[in-house]
Amino acid sequence: MADREGLKKFLEKKNSLKRRILELNETLHLDLAFAFERLFEARAYTYFATEEKLRDFEALFEKIAIQVDEAADTGDLTRVAERLAYVEERLDEFESRLYNRPRRKRPRRFNFTDFFSQFSRNGESASGAIGEIGSVSEAYQVLGLEEGSGLAQVTAAFRRFAKSYHPDARGGDRSAETQLRKIVEAYQLIKQHLTDSKNF
Repeated sequence: MADREGLKKFLEKKNSLKRRILELNETLHLDLAFAFERLFEARAYTYFATEEKLRDFEALFEKIAIQVDEAADTGDLTRVAERLAYVEERLDEFESRLYNRPRRKRPRRFNFTDFFSQFSRNGESASGAIGEIGSVSEAYQVLGLEEGSGLAQVTAAFRRFAKSYHPDARGGDRSAETQLRKIVEAYQLIKQHLTDSKNF
């Protein structure tokens, strides 16, 4: 019984780290879109340097994701979590320069996990409607897309809207979180729908 409970906690911690890495990768995409909009035309060299640095972070997160998969026990996961926290701190330093804002106070940090996890707490189901959006058709409308658009188009639309509503792109103003929550919900619903259709 104790072994089963230990295994459950181990798997929960592993899944939590995987979710965090996915969320951080979403943040990198938003950072890149922000940098492109703000820097590409006026300061192309700075943009390319920024892009390279963000790609480096992406590669680090990929390596850490592999380490999470390969972790054999809680000790391994703890060490991986420490590496992830260190890289996340470096990313926060980088983002503070990119967005010209003070570093965030730890441990509170704006991130999409807050939004994604809330849906789970509110009883999200893969097959049912969640939050304010009642159907896949409505989710496509929220993202301004024709129903049936592919994942690449959905992701591009999500990033475009998310960048507009992201507090860092609004000088720390969090008043657009309702809209942000809705586009996150639409993105999740469509992504799940496309995954289910593919596996059917």
